[in-house]
Amino acid sequence: MRAELKATLVTYLVLFVIGALAMYSLDLAKEQVFNTSSNFFVKHVVTMAVSLFLMLIVKNIPFSFYERYDKWLYAIGIVLLGVVFLFPPINGAHRWIHIGGFTLQPSEFAKIILILYLSIYAKKHKAKMSEVWTGMLLPLLYALVYVGLIVLEPNLSTAMFTFLIAAVTLYYGGTKLRYFLVAVVVIVIAVVIASTTGLLHSYQLGRLRYFFSGELAPQVEIALKTLKNSGPTGVGIGNSWLKVYVPEAESDFVLAVIGEDFGFFGIILVCVMYMFLSYSLMRLGSYIEDTALRVFTWSYATVILFHVTINLGVFAGLFPVTGIPLPFISTGGSSMMALLIGFGIILSGLFGKEENEKRENIKISKEGESM
Repeated sequence: MRAELKATLVTYLVLFVIGALAMYSLDLAKEQVFNTSSNFFVKHVVTMAVSLFLMLIVKNIPFSFYERYDKWLYAIGIVLLGVVFLFPPINGAHRWIHIGGFTLQPSEFAKIILILYLSIYAKKHKAKMSEVWTGMLLPLLYALVYVGLIVLEPNLSTAMFTFLIAAVTLYYGGTKLRYFLVAVVVIVIAVVIASTTGLLHSYQLGRLRYFFSGELAPQVEIALKTLKNSGPTGVGIGNSWLKVYVPEAESDFVLAVIGEDFGFFGIILVCVMYMFLSYSLMRLGSYIEDTALRVFTWSYATVILFHVTINLGVFAGLFPVTGIPLPFISTGGSSMMALLIGFGIILSGLFGKEENEKRENIKISKEGESM
């Protein structure tokens, strides 16, 4: 287990470095082309430092604390998703909480809270997780509260993502496979109904229209040009400029920056790192005996894998354009904070277990000496 943990930490470090290099390159290109300073590199480093600090704080909270107050955690998630409606909208959407000059996106934290709550739920109802009501319908109703609030923001892609990852968590927790497949079908049907009944916003319909027409969205077309013009190994940091014209190059389309600087092999390296990270986390989870911690670890790894798959699919034109960032590389501060808090929760469970085992060993040795 220690080998998997070390591999996970090293992979995190590599992804942090890649993200920092991408942001530095984008800053440099914007300064050369537009003669303006974007400070994406500084933002990335600051966000990373804050996220690591939060991870260390959470790591020192016993995992039993979350099990004891799981209902309060669930309620906190609802409050976070509801607070956004008290702030003025940005581009017509209530997705952010404004604190001074900073913004937080509660839906990123809500995803982690939800899979933690459902993981604990699976442990508490372990004997009944194969039943329809207890194992699927009731916990999905809990998840739908979060999904509904995210839909109202509106943020359809994150709402679908949240529902899907909730279903995956329940599957890891013991729900039958056929129930999980039904949940996936429900997502597809919901999107079709929303798109045909006018429930989607105009920009959402526009994205779907581009996707189903077979045409590439404008931002996707520009992003792919950066890769086509860079060759297998890229043109190197400081020698590229096309990426500055890619919308959201610092977040949703950060692969355009990596592709132009390091080429096709750079993107392959990033994909391999994510696969290695997810595999290490899955392996780490397989050693964990506690049901809640094991299910949470597997679900957390799946969240990362889904993030990468969707972001890469959007970049390649295989999926409609969404706002799903690339974990630990994009400038999305809320995403990085939430994911590292999630990893801190995993560490709290792992190290808490080790401490308990040490205490038991000490207790047994003392009892042996007294005899």
